[in-house]
Amino acid sequence: MNTFTKRILTIFLALSFFSCKKDPVSPTIKPPLANAKGVYVLNEGLFGSGTSSLSFYGVKKDSVYNDVFFAVNGRNLGDIGNDIKIRGTRAYIVVNNSNKIEIINTSNHQSVGTINIGAGMSPREIVFVNDSIALVTNLYDSSVVEVNLNQQTILKRIVVGANPEGIAITNGKAFVANSGLGSGSTLSIISLSSMSVSNTITIGDNPVSVSVDKDGEVYVLCAGLYNDFGNPNDDTPAKIKIVNASTEQIVDSILIGGHSFSMAIGTILERGYVCADTAIISLNTKSNTTLGNFVNKNYYAVSIDESNGDVYCADAKNFTTNGSFSIYNSSGILRKTHNTGVLPTAFAYIR
Repeated sequence: MNTFTKRILTIFLALSFFSCKKDPVSPTIKPPLANAKGVYVLNEGLFGSGTSSLSFYGVKKDSVYNDVFFAVNGRNLGDIGNDIKIRGTRAYIVVNNSNKIEIINTSNHQSVGTINIGAGMSPREIVFVNDSIALVTNLYDSSVVEVNLNQQTILKRIVVGANPEGIAITNGKAFVANSGLGSGSTLSIISLSSMSVSNTITIGDNPVSVSVDKDGEVYVLCAGLYNDFGNPNDDTPAKIKIVNASTEQIVDSILIGGHSFSMAIGTILERGYVCADTAIISLNTKSNTTLGNFVNKNYYAVSIDESNGDVYCADAKNFTTNGSFSIYNSSGILRKTHNTGVLPTAFAYIR
């Protein structure tokens, strides 16, 4: 999970409660069975408390195991889990305020290494170039680092725009959303052959998330500006800008409205979903159009299980106590709801 502006609001809210509340207690401290198929749910935890956690949803048994990383490895995950991606039999967990990436074996959830990104870097998202190389955005350093996954080392630092968050790869390029902590408007394009910035384009107000659809088009979610200083002109609606990966030109735009922070774009299915202010909005990625409200409820994050079309929606509740996630089928019918740790923010699927 998932932008800086939204997180800052969350942090202030969480800190006001944290001083007078005990640490949340995980409802189940029990590791799931080895080699289970299911879904990881990464929970941010409270800022500065080191209470980030990992939940595991066993699909076959319809059961959730919370605090899986602690249960298996005997230590906490760290401070603010922000992203989780799976490559092969390993899951890579970006722990933002701890400036690291934890690596676990998906068959038994055991730690197999930690990549130290560096003090003050504030890593946000990870994307894989291939089985041995990944790129990681760093919010405070305004950079992307090239990581050797096998050696668990940093190979190169690439300077991009201000305060990058989302990143996605297609057509031999990495597309990086430069949020500017809410005031940015650019998209950096990195050539993977040279591992250097080859172009920077103006994309829209506050770009925060990047995805690639089935046809290879690049979707950039721009959350919009806020009326931060009482100026009504300093408030712009969220939009999705669509970029042709070859020409690097904006070819379409989808008005979302409000201030959206999480989207899920299908790479197999021609469908996408966006967390808007009061609903999950569904998209047709073939026609680049909205299909209306998928679910009339505010959620913190959204994800698609493309094996069956189910949509996973994370509910942060009051941002200080344990959250939950709900699973909807492709028609928007609620199937399941389960509890998680504090601030569920990202999903990763083991198949």
